[in-house]
Amino acid sequence: MMNLIVLGSITEDLIRIPNENDKHFIGGVPVYAASTAKALGESIGVVSKVGTDFHLKNLKIINSLDADLNGFKIIGSTSMKFENKYDLKGRRTQRVLSVSEKISFRDIPEIYYDVHCIHLGPVFNEIDPELINEVRNTFDFVSLDGQGFTRSLDEKTRKVILEPWLNYEEYLPKLDVLKVDDSELKGITATNRLKDAIELALKSGVKLLVVTKAHKGAIIFHEKKRYDIPAIPANVIDETGAGDTFITAFLLEYLKTKDCYYSGLVAAAAASFKISNSGPIPNYTREDILNKLKAFLPDFEEK
Repeated sequence: MMNLIVLGSITEDLIRIPNENDKHFIGGVPVYAASTAKALGESIGVVSKVGTDFHLKNLKIINSLDADLNGFKIIGSTSMKFENKYDLKGRRTQRVLSVSEKISFRDIPEIYYDVHCIHLGPVFNEIDPELINEVRNTFDFVSLDGQGFTRSLDEKTRKVILEPWLNYEEYLPKLDVLKVDDSELKGITATNRLKDAIELALKSGVKLLVVTKAHKGAIIFHEKKRYDIPAIPANVIDETGAGDTFITAFLLEYLKTKDCYYSGLVAAAAASFKISNSGPIPNYTREDILNKLKAFLPDFEEK
């Protein structure tokens, strides 16, 4: 039985890392979510669109991740494609190469309506904020990755730039979970200090706030409590998809345990495996995650 639906663009990404050959990978929130779910022994439903330019080898990868694809469509001529260029410190510059068709509420199959949780994972304006209101009326638990509402395009360079999310206060109270990284949260709230951005997000009424901080771990806020999640040591190869892996693992665990700290630890361990490997194919299992946490935190106990 599925507990999670993930909606957003599946992408084809060009990855450029210093001193390495360029790599081409399938990406996007639904792909890394499906990969994470498979590693954890779970399955998700996917709502996404790609164009007729989407590569056959990537369709095969999607099918290999054991997700339910009733909401997956090939429509239009172009897919969402990015160039992700990293510097020696892991900082990313992103360019938009092409975009896919927008995703709306009517693209969600009715057979998904009974699933408990939906996670909205836009990457570049492929959904409208109004979709939050529509899914709120259908699903019991609504989660959002805010990145897609902070991104705009420099028309000359095709580079992705961050801009404030206008009227975010209207939509955040409708969410059970908001996941952002630290720079995205500052972009959404148009503030320069993370502390101020967190305060604004919490005051807006979001119930559970997940802020990822790359090598510094993550912070989770829920019911006036703060949970500091450490980064789990890893040999970093490719950080693409780390945030998507984190939030998927967090949601799948939280839906079962309602324990923010425990779910955050599982999510951090899953993300550590993801960044140790290139591409979306999982190279770890739930048992690997638990063993890594037990080695890192001797008092850790499985729930």
